[in-house]
Amino acid sequence: MGSELLLRILLSHSQRRRLLLLDAQDRVQALWRMTDPFDGAAVEDFSQAAADISIAAQRKAVTMVAAAQRRYLAEIDTDLGDFVPEVPDEVRMYSTTRPYRYAKPKTVRTRAGASERLPAAEPFNRPARRYRHEVAGGRDSSDALDAAANRVKMELATNVALAEREAEMQIIGQAGVVDLDVIGYRRVIRPERSRTGVCGLCVAASDRIYKTDELKPMHTGCNCTVMPVKEDADPGLRLNREDLTRLYDDAGGTGAKLLHRTKYGVDEHGELQALLVPKRRGEPVPRFRDPEVPAVVDLDADFTEVARRQLPLMRKELAKTRSQGVPDDDPRLRWQQSQVYAFEQLLAL
Repeated sequence: MGSELLLRILLSHSQRRRLLLLDAQDRVQALWRMTDPFDGAAVEDFSQAAADISIAAQRKAVTMVAAAQRRYLAEIDTDLGDFVPEVPDEVRMYSTTRPYRYAKPKTVRTRAGASERLPAAEPFNRPARRYRHEVAGGRDSSDALDAAANRVKMELATNVALAEREAEMQIIGQAGVVDLDVIGYRRVIRPERSRTGVCGLCVAASDRIYKTDELKPMHTGCNCTVMPVKEDADPGLRLNREDLTRLYDDAGGTGAKLLHRTKYGVDEHGELQALLVPKRRGEPVPRFRDPEVPAVVDLDADFTEVARRQLPLMRKELAKTRSQGVPDDDPRLRWQQSQVYAFEQLLAL
């Protein structure tokens, strides 16, 4: 497989994935800002609506991953036939390592068998609980709301990544069944997906080959994909080498030294399963920036752009509340009005 074709497939997938995530995250963040975290009914409505948005994004992401993996496999002469990955809407496992009092497990059945999973709406209840805890502890309410909005964004991105991983693992596993020459897969770093740089843990872990039945370790914000490996074909290795050469050059020759010092381990998380972590807890992890990806230097401008995208969604939610005929002094209506006003002031509208 030529590196140029590989890159075209990867970049096409990355661009479609970026737009999918951007749209879904804008929608859940706009809904969150229109939700009073102290209003239990409003939080419940938000968590269900956010779960619906997340599930739709997960399903689209799985479809895109399946299409990309089929292309990679076709290039190494492996045909999956009519196999389609079966990824449930509930992508997080229900942790049994310690009691969890906020939700009960949901039994989900797939080709792999039955598993106990966290209900899809539960992760989107967590930002409200965190917000209330921080405000009670004295944190400024606006700061706490912004932090919770970032968590909403993170929860959705994690769901999408988990759905993608489950699809990838099913596809690679099936490839190993239909073609015995498929011995595993390789983690492939994606510099174009990260504005802050490729995680050093991912760079270090991209050096090894995983077995077909081995779960890919991930971490928060992980942007890696995977590619199948045969005894005589390892397309991801070539692409990684090309990207690493460019990243090392941008690091001024220090990249290889940093990577040599970066040691990783794999932790088993009750909810997220295999996680990529520093070998020593608390050890800083270097990031390798792609010189072709612009750096984020103006955080205010970045937030202003987010506000510009999300304000129309917030106004739509406000109009929906008003259409229900609630009185002007209704707490939910007043909260939503205050949030729309704050964004209008930010944008000087």
